[in-house]
Amino acid sequence: MIKLEPREQEHLPAEIEIMNSNPDFNLISCGKPHLTEEELQKEREEGKAVDAKRFMIKHENQIIGIIEYCPLNPNDGKPWIGLFIIHRNFQGKGLAKLAYETAEEELLAAEGFSEVRLGVLTNNDRGNLFWQRMGYTAFKEGMHENRPIYHYKKRLFS
Repeated sequence: MIKLEPREQEHLPAEIEIMNSNPDFNLISCGKPHLTEEELQKEREEGKAVDAKRFMIKHENQIIGIIEYCPLNPNDGKPWIGLFIIHRNFQGKGLAKLAYETAEEELLAAEGFSEVRLGVLTNNDRGNLFWQRMGYTAFKEGMHENRPIYHYKKRLFS
């Protein structure tokens, strides 16, 4: 069973462990394999500036991942997922799919969103494949911090 727990300051060590268990993702998204506590805190502050909501993903009472979404992106007024990541040790077990489905139902659809968007770097093959499998479709290409991304969207039916 998956549970979603609002992120608190006490979760910072778990966040760092989750992020740094995914050096390939960090290389693609940040240009280096490991993030520091300061970099993660800065990312959190950027999220707070757009009222992003961050949750820890728990499975069998163990934190296995993170999801963050912005209910109202200031650029287009749509909800956007900004981060969805599972600890490397829990990948390949179907937990990412289960975690996303739980988040979609308990967070996104529960807030009344009819559509959710997200961006994936074009060279993040695993990420692009995952979101396509979750029912997202690419609707345009763009740039994020001078890197090419695909913009995806999904209609939600609550």
